[in-house]
Formats: sequence, C-alpha cells, structure tokens
Amino acid sequence: MSNGARQACSSAFFRLTHGKTGGIFMWLKSGRIFDANTGEYRNADILVEDGRIADVARAPNQGAEVVDLDGRYLFPGFIDCHVHICVKSDNANPHNPWRDVLPGTIAIWGVRAAKRMLHAGVTTAREVGGWDYHEIAVRDAIDAGWIEGPRLFCSGRILTITSSTTPYFAGMYEEADGPEAVRAAARKQFAKGANLIKILASGSLQSSRYERADAIQYRPDEIRAAVEIAEDNFTHVAAHAHANKAIRNAVECGCHSIEHGTYGSADIFDLMVERGTYLVPTLCTTPGLLGDETFARDVPPHIRERKEKAHKIKVANLKLARERGVKVAMGSDVGAPGCHCGDNLFELEVMVEEAGYQPVEAIRSATLIAAELMGLEKELGSLEIGKRADVVAFTDDPLNAIGALRRPIFVMKDGAIVRNE
Repeated sequence: MSNGARQACSSAFFRLTHGKTGGIFMWLKSGRIFDANTGEYRNADILVEDGRIADVARAPNQGAEVVDLDGRYLFPGFIDCHVHICVKSDNANPHNPWRDVLPGTIAIWGVRAAKRMLHAGVTTAREVGGWDYHEIAVRDAIDAGWIEGPRLFCSGRILTITSSTTPYFAGMYEEADGPEAVRAAARKQFAKGANLIKILASGSLQSSRYERADAIQYRPDEIRAAVEIAEDNFTHVAAHAHANKAIRNAVECGCHSIEHGTYGSADIFDLMVERGTYLVPTLCTTPGLLGDETFARDVPPHIRERKEKAHKIKVANLKLARERGVKVAMGSDVGAPGCHCGDNLFELEVMVEEAGYQPVEAIRSATLIAAELMGLEKELGSLEIGKRADVVAFTDDPLNAIGALRRPIFVMKDGAIVRNE
C-alpha cells in the first residue's frame, strides 16, 4: 500500500486513535485468544485500557473491572472490505430500491444496517457505494458517538461511464465519461467526505439487460485519472472488475483492490501479486441471492442466470488466485439482494465450504489482511498489545466449524462492550 494511502487511513481514524475513550479499564478474563499470526489459541486474559489492549497476560485478582468469558473463543474485530449499508437487501429485484420513499428513510436504513454489522462482530468496514451520501452522515454520526456502528471508510458514489444501469442505482452511481470528467467526479466525492474512490472498470452482474459484466467500462486513461486524484488525496481506488481485461487495466493503472475479480486468470493474478493488489472476492452474493427459493423466485431472470453462471467461475478463480499467492481480503457485498448487513461473516463460510479455504486462512482475510489493505495493520487485525480493543467472542470454535462466526455472543469496539450474552 502506498504511503499516501496509509496516511489517509490513519487520518480518517485520527479521532478514534488519539481521542478520548472514557478511561475504560477492565480485564477480559478466561478466554481462548486467537493469535492471528500463528493461527492458534492461547489461554490468557486481556487488559483493556483507554480503548486499547494494554496487556495480554494473567489477570491479577483485583484492580479492575473483570468480564469473565469462561473459555469462550476470542477473535479480533472483523473487517469487511465491501459493504453497501444504504441498499435495501431484502428486495430481490435491485432495480431502484428506493422508489417513493422519503430521503430520511435511506439514512435510517443505513443506521440500522450499521448497528447490525457491529453486533455481528464487524467493527470496521469499507463502504464502497452508498446512496446520496447518507452513508457518510451515518459514518460521521458513529464517529461522534451518536449511534452504534463499525468504523466506516466511505467511497461516496461509484464512478461509472454513461450506463443503462444508472437508473437502477440512481443514488449510488456518478456518471463521468473521459479523464477530465472522471477527475471532476472523483474530486466531488472527496468534497462530500469520501475516504476513497470506487470505480466501475467493468459492467455488473446486477445490471440492466443492456450491460454485460464481462464488458470493459472505464478505459485505462480514465482509470489513471481516478487513481491520480485518489493519490492526490493520500488514498486509493477500489475497482469493481469482473472482466478479465478490466481487471488487468485496473491493476496496471494502480488500483489498490479488485472487487469481485470473476473472470481473472493466472497471468493477471501473477500481476496482482507483483503489484501488491488485493482481491476482494464477494463470494456469498449468489448463495445469498438464491439460497431461499421464495426470495429467488422474484429475482429478475437475466440477473439470476448471470449469477448462477458466474458463481462457479468466481469460485474456481478464487482457488486459482489463492494458489498464485494473491492477497485476498474479505468483502461480503452486503446490501446486494439477499446479502444482509449483520450476516457479513457468511462470506467466510462460503470461502471455506466452496473455495477450499482453511478456517484460519478465511479468518485472516477478515482480520490481518483486511487491516493491511486499509493501512490499519498497526491498529487492527489482531489481539496484540497496543492495538485497538476490538474483541469478538464465540461459544463454539470457528476453527472447527466456520459457521460459528455467524453466532457471536460478545462484541467490544474500542474497549466498549456493545454486545454481551
């Protein structure tokens, strides 16, 4: 990751990493602590002080509040690198999900989605396509302590070519054709409070019938324009890219992450390794969309057909990307039809059960590797002294049954308990 991107990530969280946390001082006692570096557990206690992990040792008998976790399995807060908190995921047809609603409805939906994610153990997320900047208002309200939610990095509107799909996502897309228009659109997102830029390098699976997911959208000169403006603002570009050539264009032009990567190939994955580009695969969208037959009956036929065909290819290519050594960071694409905020960690289950990941590998994609993608590896991603006190606990061992990740019983963010069962 470039120094500029790291600076942006750090500055975005300045208040969180340097601000007051209320002087919280407690021991989390008797937990089995997951070591994200070794992939093993250790029996120890965690001292939380002023929002950070102050010690990982045996707790003394007195001197602080004690929360007895009684042998539960403790993990660092999870990081989801691809979410859409302002999209109505319980609508099987993604076409214009916010017809005939008051603007405030969208923000309220985002508030609810953010709380659900936090209570599911996602303490940090990258919001890569909001809706008329309501998600940025939600982010700021979370930062101010008004509402509960994960730390959010927001891209604002997604930059796109003139597209037949823009009416589908009228509050999510920002049309801009040509390098100068792309520069202006990227600057607009930063003026609205964005932390990064998201572009469409290819078409989408959830698009109109007139748009192909395997077709090129932004060309190299346009992608470079977006990357230039992102780098000017010390941050990065996330590139939605299904098409093989679109992935190559995005990598060669300096995009920091490839979202989806469906039609990738060995040579492109090798290039991603060479350039240090991350892959955010979003595998769970098809199981989420088609897993419930009642829900699936209402999916538009052209979208259902595309999803079914692309899923097998995406799974096979994630296996290939893993073999070639690509850095894979977890992204659930919650907000897509059938993929609900609060069930983000279903993505890890699909990675294990369909793509052959070991549970430890999948968990690292949502902790250490995701933190690295976001330039936050010194703050998040593992339960180590000095890092933010983001802790999630489970009764069942996720290393034995990855589905346990969907049933947290304890969540702490910045040293404050937000869920305790």
